[in-house]
Amino acid sequence: MNRGKGIAPDSSIAVREFTKWIDDMDFRLLTAMLDEARLGNRVDGSWTTQAYNNMVESLRQSGLIGITKNNVKNRQKSLKDRWCEVHDLFSGLSEFAWDESTKRFSAEPEVWDDLLTTKPSAAKWRVNPIRYYDLMEELWGADRATGHMARTAREARRNISTPSYRVDLNDDVNNIQEEQPFDPGFDSAYRSPPHVDSYSPGDGTQSIPSVASTCTGGTSSSRGTKRKAAMVDVMDAQFDKLTTKLDTFTDYFGRGNDLTQRLSDIVERQVIAIERRNDLINEQINVMRQTSTVQYSESDIWEMLVRMNLPDEQIMVQCYDWLCNNPSHVRRLCGLPPHLRLTQLLKLMGASG
Repeated sequence: MNRGKGIAPDSSIAVREFTKWIDDMDFRLLTAMLDEARLGNRVDGSWTTQAYNNMVESLRQSGLIGITKNNVKNRQKSLKDRWCEVHDLFSGLSEFAWDESTKRFSAEPEVWDDLLTTKPSAAKWRVNPIRYYDLMEELWGADRATGHMARTAREARRNISTPSYRVDLNDDVNNIQEEQPFDPGFDSAYRSPPHVDSYSPGDGTQSIPSVASTCTGGTSSSRGTKRKAAMVDVMDAQFDKLTTKLDTFTDYFGRGNDLTQRLSDIVERQVIAIERRNDLINEQINVMRQTSTVQYSESDIWEMLVRMNLPDEQIMVQCYDWLCNNPSHVRRLCGLPPHLRLTQLLKLMGASG
């Protein structure tokens, strides 16, 4: 007996949600995500709770009954990771183009050979297709541009703009004043060292241009360059923020137009559906009117007999009793013109004995 090694009950075993996705299911999921993105249900690249609920409901209505929110999240991550790998590989390569028919990126053989020389891992994308790349590009391309690509643009601007900044603190050798000649009476051994501003031997004073100013100027130049570099960083950061805000505004403006058009289409479809429903209801009412059974009361039967102008009241009573016992003949008589009803009534009564 294995004591202390009890088996946990079935209820405590975690069940992993697993769904095998096929191409058609991916298409339905991407379409549902694009619909929610156009409705504005994605904030800063993240889906709202309502967006997930709408996507799950849309997939279930399309026939995928067992799909859950976790299935949607897991499949979205798988699709996005695969798209990011392909997007980052080919986005900056103008020689490659995505082929709709083959679902692969195509290029000349020598171009592929050059790429595989530097990136051997790209060989799988030469033969493996990536379906619905255009839908994923529309869904995640803008987010990728404001993230990874935005940093690349900033670095490119810095590389281009940095050499154009020049700090001129009068350090050009052509602008340095020449040293004044020494008095011939002084020995060259008494020349001031570079860090001394002046020298006064004996009873005379000879001013020698100081070289220390040049060293000081070099330090100021270095500090000025650092300040300029910091200022460039600040300007780049502000420019990036402005660009991001403009891109966000443009994105929301485009989403607003898409949302307005989508709402207009929805309203138009609803109006058409309401009109069709009203037409169907009217048709049903007409059918009901045509097929409905009219009930004639005893007073209606007596009034009809009065209009026939029967000569004897006793005969009228007999006809009345007979018609009350045979209501189907009442409908047949009412369908005839008034001047033919009496003749038809006598025929019916005679036929019944």
